[in-house]
This record gives sequence, structure tokens and C-alpha cells, in this order.
Amino acid sequence: MGSAASPRKVLFVEDESALRSTYKRFFASRYELAFAASGTEALRLLEDFQPDVLVLDMRLPDTDGVTVLQQVRVSRPQLPVIVTTAYVSMEPLISVLDLGHSGFLVKPFSMDDLAARIDAAG
Repeated sequence: MGSAASPRKVLFVEDESALRSTYKRFFASRYELAFAASGTEALRLLEDFQPDVLVLDMRLPDTDGVTVLQQVRVSRPQLPVIVTTAYVSMEPLISVLDLGHSGFLVKPFSMDDLAARIDAAG
């Protein structure tokens, strides 16, 4: 992992632009950020950006977060993933998949909660 000199690289996969803006505002001074608005973009950035932590929304325009998570697990099995969703009902599904994610946050959540998960991940 990086030292204090190099901030953690966090890839946010979120199709809501308002939430991406909030992430940017809240985390820009803490982490090195990258944003993907779709699953396709997320998988490309996974290679190009090489994040330390992935924050993954379950609802994406081109695919669903579960599919992305499965692909992430193939290419980056150790990558900590924090799943975000508007649906509490997703939790059993994600637990059943047992994809070794590092947290599960139901929207709306506080940015402090998310920051704590990111800092604790990995």
C-alpha cells in the first residue's frame, strides 16, 4: 500500500452525476480519485487507474454492479470493494455471492461513513 506521501487511489463507480460531484467535493483532498459512470468504464479504469479501493454502485446504466463485481474478482481478487445501493434488499444477494467486498452502504449514507470504510479497507 502507499505511504502517507501517496494518497489511496479510489475508483468510484456511480452513474448519478450529483453523487459523483459530492464524492469529488468531499474526497478530493483525501484520496486520488477516478470516476466511472458505467460498468464498461469501471473495468477500463480498473486497468488504467489501478485503484486501491473500489466504491461500486449496484445500479449502472449498462450492467449491474454484481456483474462488475464478478469481473473485478477475476482480475483483481484482492481489491477491497465497498458496495453502495439504494436497496436494502440487495444485501442478501451480495452476501450470497460472497465476493469478499469490504462493506455495504445503503443510500443515503454519510460521506464520513464512506471515508471510514475506505480508510479501513485493505
